[in-house]
Amino acid sequence: MKEVFEYRRTRSKGAIWLSASAVAMLIAAIAITGTDELIGLVYVAGPVTLCWMLMPQQVAGIRIDDQHLVLSAWRQPRAILLDDIAYLRVTEASAETNIAIVYKDGREEGTYIGDMPDLDTLARVMAARGIAVRDIY
Repeated sequence: MKEVFEYRRTRSKGAIWLSASAVAMLIAAIAITGTDELIGLVYVAGPVTLCWMLMPQQVAGIRIDDQHLVLSAWRQPRAILLDDIAYLRVTEASAETNIAIVYKDGREEGTYIGDMPDLDTLARVMAARGIAVRDIY
């Protein structure tokens, strides 16, 4: 029995930090210059930033066990039998897809780029389960 591999990734907090920094700079500008006209921006940007911080963040990722590859494992899980997969192929089909699952019957299915780990990790984990990752540059 192989170890269960889980890859999870949440949204970046960079935009939240940028918004919070903008609110702090507005407050500093009001305090330094005394321009009361900017207070309206603080009353709008502050609550928006706070709401943004409190919103739940979706988790993206995959889960691989001995029998299944589970895509979007923490949002809308969809299990694919490992026995049905011929190989995984690196592709640049669109901005949202970087790995295609090629089934043994010839069908192909793109995967969401936010769900997948880096290519080296994915290739190592899939190789341990007997599935190749092809066309790695």
